[in-house]
Amino acid sequence: MAKQIDLFLQKLPRLPKWLWLLIYLFTLGFLSEIEILNGSLLGLTAIALGIGVFKVNKRQKYLHSQGLAKRIQDLKDTVHLADKQHKLLNDYLLIHDYQHYRQTAEQLLPKLDYIKRESLQLQKQISKDTFHRINQKADDVKVDTVLQLEQLQALEDPSTDHQDMDVMIIQKAPELKDIYLSIRSDHRTILDKIKKADNRAELEAIHDSSMQKFYDILNGYLSIKASPKDYYKAEQPLEGALEAMKQFDLDLDENLRQLNESDLKDFDISLRLMQEKSRQHPSENP
Repeated sequence: MAKQIDLFLQKLPRLPKWLWLLIYLFTLGFLSEIEILNGSLLGLTAIALGIGVFKVNKRQKYLHSQGLAKRIQDLKDTVHLADKQHKLLNDYLLIHDYQHYRQTAEQLLPKLDYIKRESLQLQKQISKDTFHRINQKADDVKVDTVLQLEQLQALEDPSTDHQDMDVMIIQKAPELKDIYLSIRSDHRTILDKIKKADNRAELEAIHDSSMQKFYDILNGYLSIKASPKDYYKAEQPLEGALEAMKQFDLDLDENLRQLNESDLKDFDISLRLMQEKSRQHPSENP
């Protein structure tokens, strides 16, 4: 019964004291018109009504404060759990456990959205520094996680649409557009050619490792471009990262040429065999 009453009080709107006073006076005036309530009985009713209004207001305040305390604690617990999952993601990347990375990331992203939404609603109940710190961390972790998921998707399925990454690059770093598109195109072509190689597993491992390093540099570049004021001498790492990505583009071009040369060798061998066969069995003139 008590729980049901608390639930009812929680649903009631919280009213200011002056409005409670008006309700009390109005109710008291209405009751005074009832003939049976007069004299001492009306006085007792007024006291009981006053005590009831006071207790309802006090209980509402208590339930509200308890609800806020629970929400703040839930927010703290979620932030703590999200931080643990973010550390797990870094560990999974180090050991190249991409399956568990994806599963954990899919659990983490909704928590980050909850942290953003709930901290905004509880902004008045938490300190300004705490609010800005957890929101900035949630934004940074979300950007890193989404980018990493897109990179893993790109490595596993080169035909996947990369509209989100394209938009991000166009908005934050348009100077990378041509380099990025060239690298992505080379990446797809190289994967197609590697599938035909005898040492496919070895070549795929080497190429995936190189692409992962490229995406690490791209991540860092986009992070700095998004908020350069958060870094000392931001121009220097940006220049270094840009040169590294340009060189990686050239390296992929060279890798592609080597793979094409390998295909050309097979073509040359086939051509020589056909020519030898033709010499051994020349066509007869009529």
